Amino acid sequence: MATTILSNCIDRLFQCLLLILLSLGFIWPIEKVHSSEVLQNITIVRGIGDYPPLEMEEDGQLTGLHIDMIRYIADKLDIKVEFLSLPWGRAIQYFSSGKAHAISYYGYTKQRELHAVYHTENILSNTRWVFLALEERQNEFNFDRSLKGLEKLVIGVQHGYSHGEYFDSMKHLVRDMVLTEFDLERMLKNKRHDLAMMSRQEFLGFKKRGDFQGVVALSPSIDIDPQYLAFSRNIKFKQEGEALAKAFAIEFKIYKNSQAYKDLLKRYQFQDYR
Repeated sequence: MATTILSNCIDRLFQCLLLILLSLGFIWPIEKVHSSEVLQNITIVRGIGDYPPLEMEEDGQLTGLHIDMIRYIADKLDIKVEFLSLPWGRAIQYFSSGKAHAISYYGYTKQRELHAVYHTENILSNTRWVFLALEERQNEFNFDRSLKGLEKLVIGVQHGYSHGEYFDSMKHLVRDMVLTEFDLERMLKNKRHDLAMMSRQEFLGFKKRGDFQGVVALSPSIDIDPQYLAFSRNIKFKQEGEALAKAFAIEFKIYKNSQAYKDLLKRYQFQDYR
């Protein structure tokens, strides 16, 4: 009997202490951690440039295959999305520090996995990496996937980009970093760079708009690299990154097997970019 009374007293004392801590704000209830405010409103950062047909501005509105896919899934989850377009290096810093819930068009690297939650169902598209060259010089370059024989050439790459784990691991190649895609075009035309590395989809998108005239994509492709909607490990409530990644993954899996997704690919004529 004495033991039972003592146990009840300890339980009541613990409950009182818990209530005091909650009232003082030292402990947050579970509902606060998983608040509807966190899950229903998220910020997604992206690079500030245009990457047709994947992400671009038309008539002042953000659109593209990736953007429409994300909005579709967010609507299914009853989540309001705010897209924030920033210079790429700043976008990565903003995301990795937890100031944004997610980032679009994000390739996988081991280093990035430290701050990003990747899920195989959250792949937005697959990038086919290719070398670009001036059309007048295309016959100068002969290579296979080993990239042997290119050691003395200057290859233009964009600052802050991963160009696929395979190419990134090629330490023997000479790279020169520039800020934008159009800097790559300019450096090729000025013959400051011999080659440039770019996504084939982006290159074809630029060509359709009339850019990169006199520039061609070379064969073979260097690699195919999945691009993700990745979620931050460092947002205020860390478990929300994992929860959001799983929620989006479930809906993406359903969506990618639907007629609505096939219609979206057709609307952006994505078959032309593969």
